[in-house]
Amino acid sequence: MGLRIDSAALALFVLIAPPCACAQSAPFGVALVSGAATIATGAATGATGAITINETAGLDNAQGNQLALATGAPGVGYVGARQAASTSARVGDTASRIEGSAFSNISGALMVNQSAGAGNLQRNSTVLGTLGAEVRAVSDTELSETAPGHGGMGLPVGGRGMPEASISGDAFKHISGIVQVNQTSGAGNATANSFVLRPPAGTLVN
Repeated sequence: MGLRIDSAALALFVLIAPPCACAQSAPFGVALVSGAATIATGAATGATGAITINETAGLDNAQGNQLALATGAPGVGYVGARQAASTSARVGDTASRIEGSAFSNISGALMVNQSAGAGNLQRNSTVLGTLGAEVRAVSDTELSETAPGHGGMGLPVGGRGMPEASISGDAFKHISGIVQVNQTSGAGNATANSFVLRPPAGTLVN
């Protein structure tokens, strides 16, 4: 089974597969996980503003997008998260795909998490503000410390599963702003993007 976002989707997506959507029983009670997450050509084309997407297919995957905007003093801009995933599974064929002209002609902040498989962690965080030295994003150390332990991709019935992750050469064209993308396929991957922009006081942030 898989998930698909097509060109008719709106600018804000939050799609999460049910934990059992791509899991089957394997010998000795261990789940056999396979699946595909697909974002189709034309998705979110021409969108503006804050566009956040979480799409996953499989078992026990965790995703998060965080955006903080602030101006003036003495305010504080801060984003933080702690993620963890614990699962026991054998992973078969998995695929994460961003197709065609998806995410083209976009202006703003685009944050995309896409995964297929088991026990994958993904996070994007952005802080924008004309603030003092207190503006910061939490270190990715938190994410790496909670990376899942796993025994590799496993050996499902019929042979080792094949992970695939692909982004079309026509995707993400003509974008202005911030783009953060995490794309994983398989088991036990941990990926993160962090961005902080702190221009001098008096700078206008649009």
